Amino acid sequence: MKKLISLLMMILLLLTAAVAETSTPTCTTVTLATGSVQVYDFGENRLHAYVSGDALGDVCYAVESPTGVVLLESTAFTTGNDAWKAYVDTLGKPVAGKLMAYHPNGSDAYSAEAPYATENAVANWAEGGSIRALTDGFIVTFGDTVAADHPAEAQLVQFGDTLTLAGLDFVVRNEGDDAYGVEIPALNVIYIHMMGSTTHNILTSIDHIRAFQSELEGFHYALVLTGHNVPEGMDAVQAKIAYLGKTAEIAENAASAADFIAKMHEVFPDYAGENYLEMTAGFLFPAE
Repeated sequence: MKKLISLLMMILLLLTAAVAETSTPTCTTVTLATGSVQVYDFGENRLHAYVSGDALGDVCYAVESPTGVVLLESTAFTTGNDAWKAYVDTLGKPVAGKLMAYHPNGSDAYSAEAPYATENAVANWAEGGSIRALTDGFIVTFGDTVAADHPAEAQLVQFGDTLTLAGLDFVVRNEGDDAYGVEIPALNVIYIHMMGSTTHNILTSIDHIRAFQSELEGFHYALVLTGHNVPEGMDAVQAKIAYLGKTAEIAENAASAADFIAKMHEVFPDYAGENYLEMTAGFLFPAE
C-alpha cells in the first residue's frame, strides 16, 4: 500500500510540474502614449512586452529580475523607441544587457553599451545585409519616422552560448535564418522572430515549412515571444503546426503562385500578413 501511495504521489507531482511548465503567467496591460505594454508576472521576475502598434506590428521585450533589466529587440520607428525607453526607465533598474537580433535599429537609445548578437546577425545589419535592406526599404516607405541607425558595434556571441544577465540565463539559439533566437529557462519562454497563430509566415520552401513545423512540435514553453505578435501559449503553437501542415499540402498541389494564394485564402480567410503570404508564394513558385 505504501508503495502504491508513493507511486500515486510521484505521478501527481509530475502532472503538477507539467501543468506549471506550460501554464501562462498572469498578465496586465499598461497603456502608453504610443502603444501599450503587456506585463507578465512570473513572481520574482517579470516580462514586459511592448506592443508598439506601429505599421509593422513590432513587439519588443524587457525581462526584469530583482537586479536589472535585459532588453530583447527594438522597434523600427523613433516614436516607438522613445515611448519604450521612457517606460523602461520607470522600472528603476539598470539595463544589464541588450539582445538585438532581427530588429536592432534605434537600440542605442536604450543604453550606450553595445548589444549582444551573433556574427550572422551583425553581418545582416551591415550594408548589403538582409536586415539592413529591410530598414532601407522602410525609410523609402515611411521617411524620417524610421529609426535608421543600426548599432555600430556588438558583443559577439555564438549559437549555443548561455549569457547570464541580471541574474538570469539567456540561451542563444540557431534559428537557421538571418539572426538568432533566445531561450529564457527561468521564465520557460522562447523568442523566435515570427510565429503568430493567426498570421501568415514567410516560408521559403517546402523543406523550410517542414523544418519549422518540426521545431514547433518540440516546443514546451509557457510563452512564445515573437517580433510581430503578442506572446502566445501552447494552444497557439498547435494552431501554427496545423497551419504549416496545411500550407505544405496546398503548396504541393497548387498549380501556380496565384492558385496557392487563392487556396490559402479559402482555408485561412481571416489571417493577417497578406504581404508575408505573397512573399511565400514568390519563394515557392519562383519561375513565374
